[in-house]
Amino acid sequence: MRHQNTSLFLQLGKEELKTLTAAVSEVLASGFKTSSNKIFSAADLWNIQRNKRSFLQRRNR
Repeated sequence: MRHQNTSLFLQLGKEELKTLTAAVSEVLASGFKTSSNKIFSAADLWNIQRNKRSFLQRRNR
């Protein structure tokens, strides 16, 4: 694949490109509730220690 295909967007008009790239506002679903009281478990602590160990190994290479 040494060549680029630029004909993908040539068939679209200016108005079509404008509608495709328009920003859409985010709206949450009604009745959606986030759980703000997350419990810190032993698995979370183990995951932090595991990630720290692998980070230090990569850093010392």
